[in-house]
Amino acid sequence: MKAVVIRTFGDPDGLEVVEVPVPVPAPGQVLIATEAIGVGGVDTVIRRGTLAAYGFREGHLLGSEVAGRVTAVGEGVDASWIGRRVWAFTGLSGGYAEQAVAMVEDVLALPDGLTGADAVTLGGSGVVAHFALDRARFTPGETVLVRGAAG
Repeated sequence: MKAVVIRTFGDPDGLEVVEVPVPVPAPGQVLIATEAIGVGGVDTVIRRGTLAAYGFREGHLLGSEVAGRVTAVGEGVDASWIGRRVWAFTGLSGGYAEQAVAMVEDVLALPDGLTGADAVTLGGSGVVAHFALDRARFTPGETVLVRGAAG
């Protein structure tokens, strides 16, 4: 299958499309045929080489969130996930690929009518925004200014 890896740290020109084996879901995981892949800020930081001291190396397969259809499940995962459209957090790697694995507890079923692109747009940033607003403990009449709403 095709995947995008970091050939050389730096700008996006350092990314390369390569052939890699299709991942096999381990116990507790699902395999997802991707229809949309989220591109987040952490991917950019890893791609630039900023986190190389933490073990990220050239050759790393980027991507932490995907949307698509579950095609297989690992041991211990309910087979009813197969065929369902989902959004998934894949960790700090593995999402920039035609197929990706994720722990079943990091998978959410997508409602009908929500596109894969919309799901990955809401996925990471929507959760962060919800968490921030929940923790802010606003009271009636207070307002908030949202800066950088695109990410």
